[in-house]
Amino acid sequence: MKKIDVVIIGSGIAGITTAYYLQKNFPNLSYVIIEARSDLGGTWDQMKFPGVRSDTDMYTYGFSFNPWQGSIVAQGRDIKAYLTDTAKKFNIREHILFDTKVTSLSWSDNQWTARTSRNDFTSKYVICCTGSRDYTSPNFPKFKDENKYQGEIVHTQDWGDVEFKGKSVAIIGSGCTAVTMAPAIVKEAKKVTLVQRSAAWIVNVDGKEKSTRRNKSFETLMDYFHSRLFKKSYKKMIIARYPYYNNTNIPSYDYWDQRPACSLDNDYFDAVKLSKVSVEHQEISNFEKNGIKLKNGKVIECDLTIMATGLNAQLLGGIDILVNDKKIHMNDTSWYRGMMFSGIPNLFAHTGYINFSWTARCEIVSQRICRTLKYMEKKRLASCTPKYVGKESKPSIEANYVLRSVDKFPSRTYKFYNSNYYLDYLIFKLTRINDGAVDFK
Repeated sequence: MKKIDVVIIGSGIAGITTAYYLQKNFPNLSYVIIEARSDLGGTWDQMKFPGVRSDTDMYTYGFSFNPWQGSIVAQGRDIKAYLTDTAKKFNIREHILFDTKVTSLSWSDNQWTARTSRNDFTSKYVICCTGSRDYTSPNFPKFKDENKYQGEIVHTQDWGDVEFKGKSVAIIGSGCTAVTMAPAIVKEAKKVTLVQRSAAWIVNVDGKEKSTRRNKSFETLMDYFHSRLFKKSYKKMIIARYPYYNNTNIPSYDYWDQRPACSLDNDYFDAVKLSKVSVEHQEISNFEKNGIKLKNGKVIECDLTIMATGLNAQLLGGIDILVNDKKIHMNDTSWYRGMMFSGIPNLFAHTGYINFSWTARCEIVSQRICRTLKYMEKKRLASCTPKYVGKESKPSIEANYVLRSVDKFPSRTYKFYNSNYYLDYLIFKLTRINDGAVDFK
């Protein structure tokens, strides 16, 4: 059992951000980053499918302490290289313990015990940087008569050595992954068909656009808030802007009810316009020997079926959490400022925005965590535990991966503004650490 001051779980964007601010503010505190994979990067180490790229502009997705210098949209391999460079530049990589999975976290006697697949650790603080999705078990829907299908079925999350050259390909899904993958494989595939239960909002991103972190932050938030305040008129404006939205391609939900997908330099729109990619808005009835039968009776012949059906939501990496030998069920907790949970002492976690850069919130949460630790260390406090307060929690975005997993999330929230970066920034910077919603002992 090794004793350390802070255990960080995960070495993706959140883990790197946390480590940077922790060592900047507490050069004398010891920390370890426990990573289940063989390399850092999180999402960007795992996702390998053709066309994988950022769906958020890189000016806000990059770190403020190591600004992104490339184009507004980046390929997955370039983002991975950027994260690797950042970890090396700030001497973070040397703190990472790779190929090690945390199996449980147990709090007792004012300390955490982290059980892992290798070494066990005790620490005063734990900071969970595992995101809000289950990266080990993708959403893999099952369809009738799949066993009769003679083609290959793969999921984008588990992409390996998949051959699509000269093949007829069906992509099931309507999110960012499907929209980025379709134009990426159409050059080599015989034909590509997107199969979607319903249409999705897609907008274009100019790959040559130059901006700043501050300007892009403002533009993105204004787009979101205008779409919320003027739903009907904003929806009409988007439809008028893109010829793609004919009678069959108009989504049934309002713009920004789900995060819109992005077409880079019109690659997706051009592929559809030139009939290189076809789109079918129909539910799947069943698989057949040579393809997929839709509920309207149409059969999509395909040699390869790609599931771009997303991930399942998951908090704290699915790790078992025990407080004084009692297992914690997340649905019984309240979410304090989107960074702590009621009844769980000295445990912090990162959660992103629905309409903005994941990295931006990681930075302000990391700074708030450091403010909390400074307060505790100065007053020689042993623990901080959020109270069960707040209002009933409801999903603020209708993404399927969220709706499928509502019971895995806290049932209440306290001052958690997951759609307003500027409000969050001011509150995290200016409000008192001891705000009455947390018990300090």
